[in-house]
Amino acid sequence: MEKLLAYLDEERGRRNELAAALGIFPSAISQWKKVPAERLGDISRFTGIPLEELRPDIFAKAERDPGDVPATEQASGEVA
Repeated sequence: MEKLLAYLDEERGRRNELAAALGIFPSAISQWKKVPAERLGDISRFTGIPLEELRPDIFAKAERDPGDVPATEQASGEVA
């Protein structure tokens, strides 16, 4: 959400433009604690902010150690 807020604060009127593009009121954007998942694609296209920066909790990049295999994979030998 920080990236989106920074984008909106960079230039006057951006919040209104984004709200109009989404078909919502600007006040709705102000009420978001997180970018709604159903709006991610539209917001990413409009702002140019990558999905993983808008919602890293959903689109976290896999940065685990290759030797770090989840227990479900270890038990079966297959990827779950």
